[in-house]
Amino acid sequence: IDQSADELPNLASPEMNGVGAMEICVSVAEGVCDFISAMDTPRIQEWNMWYHLLNCGFPLKVSGETDFPCMSGSRVGQGRVYVQLDNSHTLDFEEWCDGLAKGRSYVSDGYAHALEFQVNDHRPGFDDVSLAKPGTVKISSKVLFAPETPLSVAQGTIAPPGGKRYIGDTVTFHGPPTSSSESGGTRLVEIVVNGIPVASKTVPVDGNIHSLDFEVAIDQSSWIALRHFPQMHTNPVNIIVDEKPIRASGKSALWCIETIKQLWRVRENKIAEDERADARAAFDRAIQTYQKIAAEASVPAQAN
Repeated sequence: IDQSADELPNLASPEMNGVGAMEICVSVAEGVCDFISAMDTPRIQEWNMWYHLLNCGFPLKVSGETDFPCMSGSRVGQGRVYVQLDNSHTLDFEEWCDGLAKGRSYVSDGYAHALEFQVNDHRPGFDDVSLAKPGTVKISSKVLFAPETPLSVAQGTIAPPGGKRYIGDTVTFHGPPTSSSESGGTRLVEIVVNGIPVASKTVPVDGNIHSLDFEVAIDQSSWIALRHFPQMHTNPVNIIVDEKPIRASGKSALWCIETIKQLWRVRENKIAEDERADARAAFDRAIQTYQKIAAEASVPAQAN
């Protein structure tokens, strides 16, 4: 676990003894989880969990969260979600919630923005891109980074003593509080396919909108998103090849199985006795779902 903790994505089974998205591999498989919250805990842990579930073909969306003052004691708005509305001149809460549910959004710390992200003219949360066979897709985007960014672990502008695994964390104070900011510099904007960066461009931190275009080869049904680690991530656009479901990684499915098994070891005795049998049945159903997904993946992995 320690060797993999600074890598994104990684296949190390987490200890599952903390807080956050503990039961998500079960609840997603049961069809009762719509989105994962992000932007307030260590970024690798958040995005790694999300990536593995997306690789299994689940339409899980990401939303921003602060959870003030429980998870983040600094301020409200530490983690945010920006939802695209059809009418940009008025705010309609029902439309906003609908856009959030459909993933027409990106998450951010407020200092990094993906104002536009399209794959073959398809935006996140609208229609999937359909390809009859493997091919190349065209990506267009517009990004903006605030000209001044706070110096903090949360924004990734201060390296935490524990290493990259803690970047983005708002829960732990990794040093004395500071109100300082840094101006200028650059940010690396990446295109992520099935959790793996496949293309990138460097953008100046100047408060201006920058248009970025990419072309990416797709060889199987996949999901594509745009990110800057650790400040911003779009929801994905799905690319469906030959009408086949996304089964990006058998290893991701097996990772979810091991995560569920570890969670049961940690949580079994904390579940009310009269609810334990139902919980065990739900865990077992989820494991069976991921076993099926692993078998359907293009390169099925072998269990340890």
